[in-house]
Amino acid sequence: MALTQKHVENICMWGCGAHQCRFLAEDDTATKFYCLKLVAQQKPRIDGVVSDFIKKHKARGIDPHTMGLPLADNCKGYRYLTEKMQGYDLDTKP
Repeated sequence: MALTQKHVENICMWGCGAHQCRFLAEDDTATKFYCLKLVAQQKPRIDGVVSDFIKKHKARGIDPHTMGLPLADNCKGYRYLTEKMQGYDLDTKP
C-alpha cells in the first residue's frame, strides 16, 4: 500500500535534506512512496546504515547532516489498515 501524497509531503519529506525520513522508499518510477519503518527486516538494516554513516563522518570531522542522506525518523511508522481508512487517507472535504 502506497503512502498518500499528503502524508509524504507533510510528514516523510518534512523539511527535506537531513530532515527527510530515512524509512521512506520509492518505486523505480518515483511515483509511489512506501514506509519501511515497520517492516521487520528493513528497519534494523536502515538504522544500521544510518548509524555507520553518522559515525564515519563524525570521525572525519564532517557534519553528516550536510551530506544529503536522509537521517531523520519523522514518525512512529505508517500502519496499514485494510478495513478502515486512516489519517491522510481520509478525504477531509465536506
